[in-house]
Amino acid sequence: MLYFAPSFARVSVKPTKASNAIRAIKLAISAVDPSCPESEAKESLCDFIDGFIREKITVADQVIANSAAQKVNDGDVILCYGGSNIVQQTLLTAHSQGKKFRVSIIDSRPLFEGKRLARTLANAGLQVQYSLVHAISHAVKEATKVFLGAHSMTSNGRLFSRVGTALVAMSAKERAGGINIPVIVCCETVKFTDKVALDSIVLNELADADELAANEPLDQVTRPPLPTKTTKSGSAANLDAASMGEQSSPTIDDPNNPLQYWKEKPGLQLLNIMYDVTPAEYIDMVITEMGSLPPSAVPIVHRMSTNS
Repeated sequence: MLYFAPSFARVSVKPTKASNAIRAIKLAISAVDPSCPESEAKESLCDFIDGFIREKITVADQVIANSAAQKVNDGDVILCYGGSNIVQQTLLTAHSQGKKFRVSIIDSRPLFEGKRLARTLANAGLQVQYSLVHAISHAVKEATKVFLGAHSMTSNGRLFSRVGTALVAMSAKERAGGINIPVIVCCETVKFTDKVALDSIVLNELADADELAANEPLDQVTRPPLPTKTTKSGSAANLDAASMGEQSSPTIDDPNNPLQYWKEKPGLQLLNIMYDVTPAEYIDMVITEMGSLPPSAVPIVHRMSTNS
């Protein structure tokens, strides 16, 4: 088992899914008969890994998409956040069944994962509305259902997903007028964990802060104009060029990118967190390959899936 430790340490996919997969692989390795020839042991382990991927991910996604698509009705306005693959598969499945509905995608910086989802759904013929998270109060007014992907589901029924997910779920539940919008989470059981999330700090990850400071190459009307330049000739121009060369500093703030040199400002810190936690009371249903269940049933299903 120690031989595989360096390989496991280099795994860079989602920690929860990876930890469950690694645990299953370790159990499969420990079950190999020591007298089994090496070639047969390798073949058996490869077959187990292929079967695990097929059962826990590929087939699971298909089952979840088919089950979640049944929740979509004609005339629905489906609100989703980011670019979850399982949510995308669900919406495409519902569309292939001939259902007429619209999709409202909420996105956020710096990843803009919803752009890919919007393009894919639009190319498939769906009616798509795309907006950023600051327009959530407007987008939620027309929504009839909310579909969310998951990074993981914790044992206390909380959703651990891309930062901004909690805002979308809470906005749906606290919508003005008291109209309840169902919040549905699509999640494979391989993403279930026995860990408990009480906040968004302990289990979170920090992304590169430079992603927040990156300047978008868009010429917006709200962008302040660049300073106008006056043309000089002769010795005056040469004198100005020489003086600019002596006085120029790489830390001069660009009016179009004020955070360009943020690292040189000791009082400024950029926080680029990856995930947040959505409380269980803001989630109506979790759809898995084992069926639809309330968030409170997550630890029971996790125990059943790991024991099997």
